Amino acid sequence: MRRAGQWLAIDVVDAVVAAALLVAAQLEIWAPRLVPGVGAVVGNRPVLAVTAAVAALALALRRRWPVAVLVTVLGAAVLQQQLTTPTGGLVLLITAMVAAYSSSAYPSTARGLVSGLAIVVGAAFMGDNAGDWAFIAVVLGGAWLVGFVVMQRSAELTRVRQDNRSLAARLAEAAQQLATAQREAASPTFSENLATLTARELDVARTIARGLSNAEIAKELFISEWTVKTHVASILRKLALRDRAQIVIAVYESRLVTPGEAVTGAEVTADVPRPARR
Repeated sequence: MRRAGQWLAIDVVDAVVAAALLVAAQLEIWAPRLVPGVGAVVGNRPVLAVTAAVAALALALRRRWPVAVLVTVLGAAVLQQQLTTPTGGLVLLITAMVAAYSSSAYPSTARGLVSGLAIVVGAAFMGDNAGDWAFIAVVLGGAWLVGFVVMQRSAELTRVRQDNRSLAARLAEAAQQLATAQREAASPTFSENLATLTARELDVARTIARGLSNAEIAKELFISEWTVKTHVASILRKLALRDRAQIVIAVYESRLVTPGEAVTGAEVTADVPRPARR
């Protein structure tokens, strides 16, 4: 939707430019006294009017098909030269200059070079002599060169913007990874949390990891089932866990119990610090 809106805005601007040049060209032909610098029209006015209208209206599409528009404008100017006597005004020359600029400012480099060749060839048929050809070639060539420089500069700016967006994305990803690492470093690990458990709570946690029920734990550790429930609640609170399944995960991730290990109530883990007796 956004791209379609951009195209619509561009077409409106180009259409306004084309309409303005169309009106100016017709004034040169039908009312030359109203246009400064234009003498009496001696050529075929209908031919002049049609060719000038074709050249001016083509500019409405100069950004979509710039090379085709250039060829159309040059063709209209050549037809005027071949079929009748041009007015000698500036409107058609300005139209050709706009088309020459657009032919190198918007297409690729290869098509821009093709349009440059078209300008050289077209200029040869637009003048009455070598002086006219040289003047037209220089004027249109200058407009083409400006467009070519603009096109190259625009391509460089586009690459810079793309590189900046890529760099910004990489920096954002790195910042996110750094924030995640900082959060993980700041949060206590299961091993650190397990160090807060008492010796009996560690025994209960180990037996829970073996899949024993409260009754089986009470029988193995020679304590009451009520005491087991109290230890389980204390383990969940100290480790910030929700249920017994998370206790099992915590125990195995902390290597307090390894798969297949047989644990008895008398075993004590050597690598987990025990709280000092009070």
